[in-house]
Amino acid sequence: KHRKPVFEKLSVIAVAFVLALGLAAGPAAAAKVMIKIGHPLQPKSGLQKWGEFFKEGIEKRTDVDVGVRIYPASQLGAIPRMIEGAQLGTIEMITIPPGFFTGVDQRYSVLAAPALFDSLRHGHDVLHDPEFKKAFWSIGDAKGLKMVSMSCDAPTDYATVTPIRTLADFKGRKLRVFGSKFEIEALKRLGATGVPMPLSEVIPSIQQKVIDGNKAAIVVFVPFRYQTVAKYVFVPRESLICINRMVSRKWFDKLPAGVQTAIMEEAEKADAKIIGFSEKLVDSFYKIWTKTGGVLTELSAEEQKELMRRLEGVAPAVLAGQPDVLEVYNIAKKVAERLRAK
Repeated sequence: KHRKPVFEKLSVIAVAFVLALGLAAGPAAAAKVMIKIGHPLQPKSGLQKWGEFFKEGIEKRTDVDVGVRIYPASQLGAIPRMIEGAQLGTIEMITIPPGFFTGVDQRYSVLAAPALFDSLRHGHDVLHDPEFKKAFWSIGDAKGLKMVSMSCDAPTDYATVTPIRTLADFKGRKLRVFGSKFEIEALKRLGATGVPMPLSEVIPSIQQKVIDGNKAAIVVFVPFRYQTVAKYVFVPRESLICINRMVSRKWFDKLPAGVQTAIMEEAEKADAKIIGFSEKLVDSFYKIWTKTGGVLTELSAEEQKELMRRLEGVAPAVLAGQPDVLEVYNIAKKVAERLRAK
C-alpha cells in the first residue's frame, strides 16, 4: 500500500518527460527551412541545372538546416502567377528571365537591348560586376522581390522556314518575339515585323503561315523539334537570354541570419558553376540541330558589323522617354564596354 503513490509519481514523471521530448522534437523538426524553386522550362535546362547546383550546395552545409525542391515546367503556375507568389511569400524562389518582370519595374527590360553583350561569358561578367549589381540587383527590393542570382543562359537566335543569310533576307518577314519594344524596334530597322506571341502558339502559327519564324534560343528549338517546321536557325550574336533568380523578400527577411547568408553564398557558387554548363549545353544543342536535319546560318563579317551598327541605337531610341530606365541601360552599357576592353 505504500508503493502505489510512488509508482503513480514515477508514472507522472515519465509521461511528463515523454511529453517534454515530444514538444522539443516538434519545433526542431519544423525548424527546417524548405525552399521551393519554380521555373518555366523543362527539366533538362540550365534553369533546372542551376537549381540542382544550389540544392546540392546548401543541403550539404552543416551550419544550416535547409531543404530544396525544384518545380520545372511551370508546375507552380504560369510565369505571372509565380512572380505574384514570390511577392506574396507563397513561393520562396523563382527562376525567370528579366523581361517578364517589366510589370514590376520597367528597368528590368534593359537586358533585352540588342548589341549589349558579346558572349555568354561576357554577359555573365557584366551581371556580376559590382557597379551593375548596385544599379540592377536591388530594383525589386521595394516590390517584394530580392535578387540572389543572375546568369545568361543562351544567345537569341531565329528559327525560320526559309533561311536568313543576309540582312536583306529580313525584309518583309513576320517573326515572333518575346514582346519587348527593343525587339520590335530592332526588327523594324531590319525591315521585318516583330509579332509578340506566347511560345505555345508559335509552331501552329508557323505551320499556318501566320508568321515566318520565331526568335528564341537553340535550347528551345531543339527540345521542341523546330526542325520539322522551321529548319533554318539564324545566329545573329546580338542579344542574350538572361535569368533572374529572385526570392520572396517577405519570406527571406524572416529567416535567421545564418540561413540568409547560406542562401546568398550558395547562390553565388551556383552562378559560378552554371556559366560553364550553359556554354557546353548551347554548343551541344547547335550540334544536335545540324545532326537532326536543321541548318545553321550566319552573316558575313561585313554584314555582321552592319547589323550591330543598326542595332546600337535601338535602346536609346526606345528609352528616350524613360530616364530612369535609360540610366540603368547606360550603366549596363558602360560596364559591358569596360569589361569588353579587358
